[in-house]
Amino acid sequence: MDKENRIKPKYHVAPKTGFLNDPNGLVQFKGTYHAFYQWLEEVTPQGAKCWRHCISKDLVNWEDKGIALKPDMWYDKNGCYSGNGIVFNEKIYLFYTGNVRKENGDRETYQCLATSEDGITFQKHGPVIYLPEGYTAHFRDPKVWKDEEENIWWMIVGAQTSENKGNVALFWSEDLYNWNYKGNLLPDTMNWGYMCECPDMIRLGEEYILIVSRQEKKIENGIEKDSCHAVWMSGEFSKEKGTFTPHKEGIRVDEGFDFYAPQSFVDENKRTLYMSWMGGGEYDYQMSQLSVNDGWLHSFTYPREFIYKDNWLYQKPIKELQSLRNDKIEKHIENEEISLEVRDYYKEMEFILDDENEFNCTILGALKLHYNSNDKILNIKRLNWLTGEFDEKYLNVNESLKMLRVFIDNSSVEIFVNEGEKVISSRVYFQDNDIRINSNGKLKLNLWNYKGENINE
Repeated sequence: MDKENRIKPKYHVAPKTGFLNDPNGLVQFKGTYHAFYQWLEEVTPQGAKCWRHCISKDLVNWEDKGIALKPDMWYDKNGCYSGNGIVFNEKIYLFYTGNVRKENGDRETYQCLATSEDGITFQKHGPVIYLPEGYTAHFRDPKVWKDEEENIWWMIVGAQTSENKGNVALFWSEDLYNWNYKGNLLPDTMNWGYMCECPDMIRLGEEYILIVSRQEKKIENGIEKDSCHAVWMSGEFSKEKGTFTPHKEGIRVDEGFDFYAPQSFVDENKRTLYMSWMGGGEYDYQMSQLSVNDGWLHSFTYPREFIYKDNWLYQKPIKELQSLRNDKIEKHIENEEISLEVRDYYKEMEFILDDENEFNCTILGALKLHYNSNDKILNIKRLNWLTGEFDEKYLNVNESLKMLRVFIDNSSVEIFVNEGEKVISSRVYFQDNDIRINSNGKLKLNLWNYKGENINE
């Protein structure tokens, strides 16, 4: 297996060349799924972003459709930044942030609209929202949804207030073109960092879930660094006041090393699905990725479904991924160690554990999993490609670990704990060709190799 084939995901949305970040404009239109993403031709996070477009019939096989929106107007000349899409009256409506840099370096920001009747060509309509008073120009990433009960549209925009504090601005409209400012959505008594990016409001049954990608500062080894995480919170959405009151502090959507800017949409089967940028981090970390030398950087996660039950936001991989399953290996392991040799790096593994168990698993030399039922802590280690040492994360499992599902697509790894109680998404660069499992207790392993065409060739 050559270097390119063991790094680039085979089944995830990833750029053939260039730089990918936030998912944008996710919709299903006339039976076809549409996904857009922030894209640059050069392999760097810095530049005037475009919206690149791909489509799929099944959320598994994606076809690149090229650039949908490019920065070619006065209101978006320095970048068509993130936003979302909705389907209404047989059209796709794309809402996005137009980024403008003045000669003196100051920033201007506009919330813009583009529409399409065929899902391929888009007409820009220019700004529909200008910057309100009380905010800096860090004001971006609109998310629009329909309120069927009130027969109006809501929009939330990620924001930084004039006091350099993160928040979310709320607007409403009757026609998608003329918008009215409602106010700050979030209480200023809580800490939202210095910026809230990519806000997302989800309704699951009677429950409102707000997701924000929060930016804040942290001290690491005496050095101040940016810390960016997507968090979710359930809460009370007051339409009259235009406020969202969280029930508790934000909980991370994903506990992995590489995850940011998730975006949801509701498909024609009424599923609430989402994808996220499997990337993020500071500039040096991004540019250290091994794919940079191959001319591309970052990918999406697999599509996932959100489900809210027992006051918790669960997420599970979409059922369409099962169509990729090929030959199956089943192993029953009890108080022993086994080793499996594999021929490629794209597969799905399912570990089913007894209540009393301690197990260790080393996957392809670069990913280690350890769990002990006594302390109910899952330890995840991934090999750091720069230092040769292992980065670690520790997860408290709510009750006990009964199931782990591990999805590997070359350097893309997604781990679902207990049917999606928690998820860990990370970039991992594998080195070996074996999977070693040691179980002190009973454990069942189901392993599927994946088939199909490489969507990124």
